[in-house]
Amino acid sequence: MKRSVVVTGMAIHGPDGAGVEAFWDGLISGRPAAHAVQRFPIDHWVYRAREGATLETLPPEEGGRAEAAAERLVLEVAADVVAAARVQPGDVSRFDVALAVGSSHSGLSQRFQTYLRHEEPQPPQHDGAATRLHSGPWLTSAAEALDVGGPAMMVSTACTSGTSAVGIAYELIRGGRALRAYGAGFGYFSEIAFSGFNILKLVARNGCRPFDVERDGLMLGDGFAMVCLEEEQFARARGAPILARIIGYASGNEAYHATAPDPGAETALRVMWGALDRSDETLARLGYINAHGTGTLANDAAEMTAIRRLLERRADPETVAISSTKGHHGHSLGATGTVEFIATVLSVARATAPPNCGLEHPEAAFGGLNLLRAPKRGAIDVAMSNSFAFGGNVAAIAVEAVR
Repeated sequence: MKRSVVVTGMAIHGPDGAGVEAFWDGLISGRPAAHAVQRFPIDHWVYRAREGATLETLPPEEGGRAEAAAERLVLEVAADVVAAARVQPGDVSRFDVALAVGSSHSGLSQRFQTYLRHEEPQPPQHDGAATRLHSGPWLTSAAEALDVGGPAMMVSTACTSGTSAVGIAYELIRGGRALRAYGAGFGYFSEIAFSGFNILKLVARNGCRPFDVERDGLMLGDGFAMVCLEEEQFARARGAPILARIIGYASGNEAYHATAPDPGAETALRVMWGALDRSDETLARLGYINAHGTGTLANDAAEMTAIRRLLERRADPETVAISSTKGHHGHSLGATGTVEFIATVLSVARATAPPNCGLEHPEAAFGGLNLLRAPKRGAIDVAMSNSFAFGGNVAAIAVEAVR
């Protein structure tokens, strides 16, 4: 028998600062959370932008300072999610607690800086150093802070990592392997990522504008996000706050191209349908899609193809609100799926779909779809979050309101 899984706590530190309320206020504002990048030199002529959705409290990368500060942020987010979910010491066996962390470059930034500056590798600072190199420092820090005794794993599937981390946490509870599972996504605006996306000419020159006719790329950002999921009967018995119920999670691979999405979007369509439990009744209740929407030409077009094909099963596709929130909080790569899962849960819990920040003139090819340019207020029964990634990875997760 499959178990019902609910969201009982959420925490985030991002370009809006610390906390879910700051994040939500930023999303609804419709303005980008962009700052001048101070973390590394960015004035080289080859760079297409000078701003990003950065956490201003993160220090420069040189000397491993940003990496160390990021690890402290992981601990802060872990403490915040425990408080939000009203977790009490000993309320469940630690062996019934699981963790999945999504990231695309945990520890990578520090190794890149060592190579770039021709520095000597630093000796281990404590006895746990070897373990941390294998499992990722952020996974180890979070597992220790949360006293996880059940499964703990790192998920690194490029930009679907954060969504898949939450999805795996959901499946661990649903399958009876945990009563509580934390899903997290951690990532920050690093020099190696910014340089790589500039080489691919995918960084926006004038801000991220998903689905706009003049869009020309993405905006990188910082994101440290975590959610607490619990088996519903257990959560209700302990009086936990219940923000939403997860309907389903699905993932797949296009096996098409290393960096380009499949324009036919067949895998994306199947993944979204899977997240909706392959149910026309659930699709009929869908009120909001948090799109991956990077603001690049190819990604936005492929995703809109998949969404259009999905909504063709309904008589009223234009009533489903669609927005990418990356125009506000940027693209935190492996973390972005968890960041956007939080946005999706909030849309259901607060009966408001956030707008597409930066969208002024929707591309004509996307006509007939309800691409929001302002918040849409009103009850949302079911909402879904999409993630697309390099390597052909696609993931989606859907939630429903609990009233």
